[in-house]
Amino acid sequence: FLWLEKNSTIESNLIKMAIAGTLAGLLSSFVVSPVELVKIRMQAQNKHGSSTSGTNHKKDDDNYDDACTSSSLPLVYNNEFECAKLIVKNEGWRALFFHGLGITIIREIPSFAFYFVAYGVLARSAMADMLGGHVAPLLFGAMAGWAMWIPTYPIDIVKTIVQVQTVEKKGKKKKDFMNSSQITAKIYRTGGIRAFFDGLEPKLARAAIKHAVTFWVYEVLMGFLRPRSNHG
Repeated sequence: FLWLEKNSTIESNLIKMAIAGTLAGLLSSFVVSPVELVKIRMQAQNKHGSSTSGTNHKKDDDNYDDACTSSSLPLVYNNEFECAKLIVKNEGWRALFFHGLGITIIREIPSFAFYFVAYGVLARSAMADMLGGHVAPLLFGAMAGWAMWIPTYPIDIVKTIVQVQTVEKKGKKKKDFMNSSQITAKIYRTGGIRAFFDGLEPKLARAAIKHAVTFWVYEVLMGFLRPRSNHG
């Protein structure tokens, strides 16, 4: 965003923030996708193990229960490193870095665009002056976190199911592998629109805390840096 402010001829701050969010989402996807793949596989093996004992489903990744069963996860990962190692061994390097990358990009681009724009609009509003320099970042950060997740949460549900499915080496997909559109249709048939928002409440609670702290720290640090840059 700072680079766009200095080098772009675009006058609208909203457009600049949207572009900055889009680029941030695109670039972050290449890191987020393999990290979340490992996280999802770790969670899936636990859920697969507990699903046979009749455990109730509460978390935001509940909708991949069927995928866990159909994919059959016989491997037990003791830690994240071992999980990544076994993914490479059994599915190949390509699976670690590219399995689910496409839908991760589809989620991250609008997610970060909403995130940047929401905080930027709120930070420039009259409410910011009313709340003050310490309360405003906390409140606006929480609201930006909600703006980031509410519109894109259904995509996250589908992405989770995509990534919990295993593939064979050289990118070959198993017979029971479902693509994003098939997963979307199945979720809708099973639970309707509400199924795409299952587990949203705890996600929003975590997002509010995380992004409130993130933007508060950001504003505090920028408060120290701005005077120095002005005098330098």
